[in-house]
Amino acid sequence: MKTYKHLFEDKVGFIYNGKHYDNKSYTMNYYNLVKDILDGVYGNKLPTGTELTKMFGATVYTKYDDMPNSVRLRGLYKELGDIYVLTNKDIGGFNAAIDRISKTLGVPVKFLQD
Repeated sequence: MKTYKHLFEDKVGFIYNGKHYDNKSYTMNYYNLVKDILDGVYGNKLPTGTELTKMFGATVYTKYDDMPNSVRLRGLYKELGDIYVLTNKDIGGFNAAIDRISKTLGVPVKFLQD
């Protein structure tokens, strides 16, 4: 039987190094990517210190008090171990961060949004 359902499904998320991050929440896709990178899913070759901070940009904070007041007051972050991943970016902001991470680590990424 021929199928047509796939024509009606939205393509969501992104493909990072062959892994499809397809949660309906783009924020959770980004959070899961950060977790996978830090957990070594894509290898243990990570930059350290300032270079790691630059790679994640203003999306990851190591100190609660360093986050903007508006982020802390509104709870626009998600804890990941002892760091904080911001959740207040739009898709364009997350894509810019993902692209920066991809270039820093030399890993391919494909965005699926139209």
